[in-house]
Amino acid sequence: MSSSSVISKKLKFKGDKPKKKKRSHNHSGGGGGDEDELAALAAADPRGWVFPEQPMEINGPAFILLPSEPLTCLAWDPTRQRVYAAPVDLPQVPEGMDDLSEAEILQTIEPSDVNHVWVISRLSGSEDVISLRTSTGTFLTASPSGTLTATTPSRGPLEAFIPQPSSSSSVFPGWSLQTQHNSKYLSTSPPIGTSAGKLKAELRIDVDTPAEHELVRIKCQREFVYKAKVALQQSKDGSGSSSAKKRFLSGGPEEGSMEDELKRNRESQTWGGGRSIVSEKDRRELKKARKEGKLGEAMLDRRAALKSDRYAK
Repeated sequence: MSSSSVISKKLKFKGDKPKKKKRSHNHSGGGGGDEDELAALAAADPRGWVFPEQPMEINGPAFILLPSEPLTCLAWDPTRQRVYAAPVDLPQVPEGMDDLSEAEILQTIEPSDVNHVWVISRLSGSEDVISLRTSTGTFLTASPSGTLTATTPSRGPLEAFIPQPSSSSSVFPGWSLQTQHNSKYLSTSPPIGTSAGKLKAELRIDVDTPAEHELVRIKCQREFVYKAKVALQQSKDGSGSSSAKKRFLSGGPEEGSMEDELKRNRESQTWGGGRSIVSEKDRRELKKARKEGKLGEAMLDRRAALKSDRYAK
């Protein structure tokens, strides 16, 4: 026998099946699918900024980048009460490195002023329509004349916008903001004049057809994009209804409510083919036990009473 061969000392018996090695879920190839993408979003900084890919993912605090040179963003000036294109602070290039590319700038750029952030929300029953709220609580308004203001304290038809995905081929998704009341698009006109570099771009919302100057890019906080992705995945898989999405986005049912008791009942008290038994008396008893710190014992007593687990006695 060769001295270089190694004999395993592990005992093996005839008929034993070989054990399969556990595979790691962290694939470096990038082909992990939606579950890996959701896991990466959940593990990252929730207050970071990412580009939403679906209209329903545009939610929460948003940073709207305008198609101007140099780069600007949609901003609100509460002192002068006006909406304007504000210059953006570009990320600094580390010493000894080349200038950042456009894709690297868009990937790393973040808002530096609270007035550069718009809080996006939706009305129930009109998920495709959004409203943009400023840091002072007023809403972005598209007047019929084509000008933009943000002095209205409540939202109505003039404060309703529809984000339309762009078909342009780019690394990051682009959008066109369309008004709901007259189907006009937000446009960023380049400055005119010999000293164009010192002039500010003009914002209008009276364009009929979106083109290059109507293409904006939107960055939202990661936690809101993650929640929207999970809700969309649940509806796609058929594993959740509108009420389930509402519970997820709001953090779950109120503790001690009937919906909370139904949820607990489905998770640990169902029996006989998934039948669920709940009553007002059970809810009161469990609520009292929760206050006294005896919820586990109360759940076991209830399960024993239902005779769903002989080992609970």
